[in-house]
Amino acid sequence: MKTFAELTDQARTALQDRDWQRLAQLMDQNFDLRRSVYTDECLGPGNLKMVKLAKQFGSAVKLPGSGGAVVGLCLDEARLVEMRQAFQEAGCVFCVIAPYDPSTGGRR
Repeated sequence: MKTFAELTDQARTALQDRDWQRLAQLMDQNFDLRRSVYTDECLGPGNLKMVKLAKQFGSAVKLPGSGGAVVGLCLDEARLVEMRQAFQEAGCVFCVIAPYDPSTGGRR
């Protein structure tokens, strides 16, 4: 659990610094750690399918909660249309989200 907390602290710093490459690395580390702790059997084939699909498009990806969804960070926006189509063809809902930053009035 200590490692999860350390990853969270590092991710917060990456967000504050707008270091998207570092945030992507931390998201992947978070998922890898979770996978090693809980095993593939516990994570389930549906969650693993979504993770694999996101990674095929070069996105960092992690589970945001107990399962049933993934959050990805796609650094190549040109791939979003293709990725959305692949997720939808796999029976998944795909939503593009953009975090709100009050210090910039919502701009990225």
